Amino acid sequence: SDEDLLNKTHEQLLAHHKAGKPFFTLAFSSSNHAPFEFPDGRIDLYEQPKGTDNNAVKYADYAIGEFFKKAQNSPYWKDTVFLIVADHDIRVRGVSLVPVERFHIPGLILGADIKPQRFTGMASQIDLPVTLLSLMGIAGQHPMTGRDLSSLAADTPGRAMMQYNDNFGWMEQTKNGNQVVVLRSGKAPAHAVYDAKNKQLKETAAPENAQLLEDRALANVLLPDLLYNEQRYRLP
Repeated sequence: SDEDLLNKTHEQLLAHHKAGKPFFTLAFSSSNHAPFEFPDGRIDLYEQPKGTDNNAVKYADYAIGEFFKKAQNSPYWKDTVFLIVADHDIRVRGVSLVPVERFHIPGLILGADIKPQRFTGMASQIDLPVTLLSLMGIAGQHPMTGRDLSSLAADTPGRAMMQYNDNFGWMEQTKNGNQVVVLRSGKAPAHAVYDAKNKQLKETAAPENAQLLEDRALANVLLPDLLYNEQRYRLP
C-alpha cells in the first residue's frame, strides 16, 4: 500500500540525512491503479464499493498526509525540498488528437524554508526540476530546458508539452489563443486551438506561425533523446 511505500521512504530519508550527503529520492504512489486495493479502516469511504478510483485517491491523500506528519517532525525536514506531482489525470483517454484537459495536473512544493507562492500560468513538468534547483539555491549549468517558475515574469507566455500514445502535443499561449501543434508518426503535423474554459480542442488549418510551432515541438521531442543517448546529462 502507499503507507508501506511511504513508511519505507521515511526510513530511507532518515538514513540518507544521517549519512550527511546530498540525496534524491523518488516515491511513486500506486494505490490509484487497478485493482484499487488499500487497507481497511483508514478512511471514510467516498462511495461503495470500496475498490473504486475515488476511494483510492482519498486513501492516497491520507497516506501522503500521514507521511508529511512524520516528515515535519524529522531531522531531514529542514534540509529537504519535497515535490508532489502527477503525470496525468485519473485516466488519459479521449477522441481528440491529444486530450489536453487530461494533462491539467497540480504540483505542490513543500519545505521548511519554502515561502508560500502560487503559480497559475501555463507550465509543464519540464519546469519542475529547474524550479526545485532554484528553490534549493543551486545555480549552475545544466541541459534542462525548463523554466524557473519561482521567478518567472508574470507576462511570460506559457507553453506545455504532452505525450499521448504516438502523438506529441505542444501548446503555446499566443495572441491567437492556446495554439496546439500535434506531431504524428508518418503524418503531417496537425494544428488546433485549445479552449481551456470549455476544455475543447478544435482543429484548425495551419496558422501563419505553423512552421515556428512545428520546429519548437520537434526540438522538444528530439533534444531529450539526443542528450540521453550522447550521455550529456552529467556534470562537466
